[in-house]
Amino acid sequence: MHWERSLLLLKGEEQKVYEQELWEAREGNSDATQFRLFKIPWKFIPSRRGRDQMSRGVLRHPSPLQLPYSHLQLIFQGDLGPFNPGLPVEVPVWLAINLKQRQKCRLIPPEWMDVEKLEEIRDQERKEDTFTPMPSPYYMELTKLLLNYASDNIPKADEIRTLVKDTWDTRMAKLRLSADSFVRQQEAHAKLDNLTLMEINTIGTFLTQALDHMYKLRTNLQPSGSTESQDF
Repeated sequence: MHWERSLLLLKGEEQKVYEQELWEAREGNSDATQFRLFKIPWKFIPSRRGRDQMSRGVLRHPSPLQLPYSHLQLIFQGDLGPFNPGLPVEVPVWLAINLKQRQKCRLIPPEWMDVEKLEEIRDQERKEDTFTPMPSPYYMELTKLLLNYASDNIPKADEIRTLVKDTWDTRMAKLRLSADSFVRQQEAHAKLDNLTLMEINTIGTFLTQALDHMYKLRTNLQPSGSTESQDF
């Protein structure tokens, strides 16, 4: 399988700025979570109405799920298939959802998207003071996508939605407490073990602004002589 991605820039004069943002997305910038998400392979089962015709033309249309960039649009080109009805196939997640919206396949939920497993994850998260490893670095994004576009393919979808939300709320409460302690103790470094990009993004702006303000306060409190020597 060979893929080619072409980038359309709506404003040519700002090409360098957009190329920098795309580079940051590829390097794992937290603002690029959804960009990275669409490269995740996904498994689905083609329906009989689709057959081999899905491999032609389906990739010629932009995905209905738009990336969070007003100035960028990714166009995917290539061929997939042939798709045999009833046999699972692994494709990018955006394509699986595209075919599901067109009623050409049935999506297969990941193994961790199970009520019993999610209950264990939620309970473990509540017991531990630190952040526990999540079953997927995109657990929240994938849950939203699947429940919004393929809830009929997910057993006990409502219970799964509640369990994931409970886990998310618990982790957000921990993150707020950690951020508050970080600022109060005037720390300069923090570990982000087992946090996903989306979770980091929710607190990233606050932490960077808080660190900037603390740096300015420390600089203003220092005598001019020590400040000059430090800058030197």
